[in-house]
Amino acid sequence: MSDEEEYTSEEEEEVVEETKEKPPQTPAEGEGDPEFIKRQDQKRSDLDDQLKEYINEWRKQRAKEEDELKKLKEKQAKRKISRAEEEQKMAQRKKEEEERRVREVEEKKQREIEEKRQRLEEAEKKRQAMLQAMKDKDKKGPNFTIAKKDAGVLGLSSAAMERNKTKEQLEEEKKISLSFRIKPLAIEGFNDSKLREKAQELWELIVKLETEKYDLEERQKRQDY
Repeated sequence: MSDEEEYTSEEEEEVVEETKEKPPQTPAEGEGDPEFIKRQDQKRSDLDDQLKEYINEWRKQRAKEEDELKKLKEKQAKRKISRAEEEQKMAQRKKEEEERRVREVEEKKQREIEEKRQRLEEAEKKRQAMLQAMKDKDKKGPNFTIAKKDAGVLGLSSAAMERNKTKEQLEEEKKISLSFRIKPLAIEGFNDSKLREKAQELWELIVKLETEKYDLEERQKRQDY
């Protein structure tokens, strides 16, 4: 037997073995059945419709959420602007209230200064009137009474003696009295600022004393009436 014949026999045997190993293929269930194919197509169509509906619903929900988020952001922006405007109004009202308070304090201070000035002017007028009255009395001459003592010595009443004093005597007594009542100012080493503060303090003290003096005089005047 030649080599060609042996090779051909071997190939035939291999083909036979492969044919034996592969089982015969049976057609799929319903394959080729028009009704089956129609049902399968309908299922795919239904699935496609459901998927499209799901996608549409998802898009609607997404659009709704985006719209709500947009409205929320707009609302927050408006609220922020409103809050800023309200804070600005409050700051303006606070500023106006502070300015009004400062103005009232300043007006009150000016009224008090004006009242004190008027009182000082009235007190000064009163003092000048008293000085003028004393000068008029001095021009008229001494006005005193002579009282007989047991020893026959002439005596003067205290009021008459006071009126009979000379101007120099009154000034001397005034200086002596003030030397006891007024303490020397300790202003050595004071700078301009300290001196201004001290002057303001003394001025306020003068105003206070003159005011009290005027009030006492007015009270005494009402009691005399």
